[in-house]
Amino acid sequence: MNYNQKDLPEPSNSKTFKLENEDFTAVVSANLSAKKRQLRRHVQKNVTIPADLATWAEDADINLSAALAEALAAKHKKMKS
Repeated sequence: MNYNQKDLPEPSNSKTFKLENEDFTAVVSANLSAKKRQLRRHVQKNVTIPADLATWAEDADINLSAALAEALAAKHKKMKS
């Protein structure tokens, strides 16, 4: 899932499993933060936006890079579905 950049599922609660015969549960823990950083490199792009939006974003303390990345991710997700 990490390589396909899909969201990982929420962890299951092992106390709610119904085990039969010789079934057992095991706890698996993984820190994927380093791999996520490795898979997602960043590039610098210059963009032009309307002056009034730039002023509004600055006054609202909005990070333009983060806002653009979020908007592009949302558009990408919508186009994939």
